[in-house]
Amino acid sequence: MNARPWLLGIATRLLQKHVRLEARAWKGMVADLAAQLSPDMIEQAGARLDAVRLTRRLASALRGLSAADRDTLLLYAWGDLDYAGIAMALDVPIGTVRSRLNRARRLLRTAAGTPDGEQERAHGRVDAVAPHA
Repeated sequence: MNARPWLLGIATRLLQKHVRLEARAWKGMVADLAAQLSPDMIEQAGARLDAVRLTRRLASALRGLSAADRDTLLLYAWGDLDYAGIAMALDVPIGTVRSRLNRARRLLRTAAGTPDGEQERAHGRVDAVAPHA
């Protein structure tokens, strides 16, 4: 009697059982990985991509500003100077500082896609633009 068909039958059933166990293990691993990916992580990834795009647009807009407007904006934003301090630093009238900042803000709002209706926050500054009534 030949035992070969009998052994191949046993091997086939063992392989099928092994395939089912492996498939179940893979499904469990995939489900575990999917459970580790929360919707917050997906939203955060999307927010990071949006932030990168916005940063590029704003950088391009900043490069497009005239040197005088850019200097005025940077003294205000990063130098934390008030309008009078910027006027003194650049040796220009306060009205010039106001118009330069207005131009720069308008250009940056357009680049950021911010609607005109949204107001800039004062961030604790006394001389910040007052909200429109």
